[in-house]
Amino acid sequence: MKTIILFLVLLFPILTIAQFQADEEIIVTETQNDDLYLTGEKVKLDAKVYGDVVSAGGKIRIMDSISQDLICAGGEIDIRGYVADDIRTAGGELTIDSQVGDDLIVVGGEILITDDTIINGNLISCGGDLDIDGDVRGLAKVCGGDITLNGKIAKQASFYGGKVIINGEIRGKSKIVAETIEIGDDAKFYDDVEYWTEDGEVDFKNSLINASAVINEDLAREQYQVSWGFFGAAALSFWFFYILSVFLVLLILNLLFKNLFSKAVAYLDKEVLKSLGYGMAYLIGIPLVIIITFIILIGIPIGLLLTSLYLFSLLFGHLVVALLIVHYLDKRNDKPWNFWTVVLLALAIAMVIRLITFIPILGGIISLLIIAIAYGALTITLLKYKTSLQLST
Repeated sequence: MKTIILFLVLLFPILTIAQFQADEEIIVTETQNDDLYLTGEKVKLDAKVYGDVVSAGGKIRIMDSISQDLICAGGEIDIRGYVADDIRTAGGELTIDSQVGDDLIVVGGEILITDDTIINGNLISCGGDLDIDGDVRGLAKVCGGDITLNGKIAKQASFYGGKVIINGEIRGKSKIVAETIEIGDDAKFYDDVEYWTEDGEVDFKNSLINASAVINEDLAREQYQVSWGFFGAAALSFWFFYILSVFLVLLILNLLFKNLFSKAVAYLDKEVLKSLGYGMAYLIGIPLVIIITFIILIGIPIGLLLTSLYLFSLLFGHLVVALLIVHYLDKRNDKPWNFWTVVLLALAIAMVIRLITFIPILGGIISLLIIAIAYGALTITLLKYKTSLQLST
């Protein structure tokens, strides 16, 4: 029991630092001359970045320019700064109010592309409600529940949705497949339109300029594929967010604790059974300590704290295992890997571990054992180096 308590005392600063990095509000106000990686409950970029930006968070606001790509995932995303290359983003509510140097790829629940937005490449989008009010200078491929076009599309356009409203301008050939299609008074088609709707023929009014609109019954089957498209988009959005979040957590863990991981891997060879024992003591012992603290009324605040730390450690257990495996392999490698190689390899291993956990019964047992060994090795390292351990910066 003393070992478990000591482990928590030693681990507390590590977990709180990592949690702070992951959960606190992050505001960037100084110019960044390299790639930038951000994760937080609230993230605000209010300075120029001369490189890529990768971000994950609850609420993300991009207010200044980015010289290369923007990749982000979150609950609420607001992009108002100029992005010189591609934007790839997924989220719940998204607002794009900027100039995009190349393609915009966006997946979300509610998507608004404002009338001030200029997309110099292609638009690829899928979501629940989509409002496209800006200027797309490439082609557009859009699927959604309710889709409204008030802006301009310079090349071909494809729309798949429940309800599609066209009140903008399309210069290239168009394909529209929806339950309901509405053509507004300001709609303009400069090339041929191929469409299908459950309502039958659609009145295109005066929107066809040297073009024709033809209903194509063969497109009917594509309507029933829209639901699968939504499912695929939702799955893509989830995995995009998950992989990005895992990458950023691995980045932070390796940045802060690479010395700890490098020292801990020594026990994976020499004292693997001892590591397993310490790890099982941690995984089984901590819940007992938490129960005791809740029984003692004055220990309730401590119990709540221990619960959050314990859940935190379980949540990121497979990431800790992945980093330990990579550092173990790195020790055996003749030429040490650089920082980014370690993080990317850990990301790949973390994905494999996550897939293994989906195996009924066996996956859970394997996951429990490797997480126990990992935390056991860290416990032994902390106990032996508690006075001299220095976190890498």
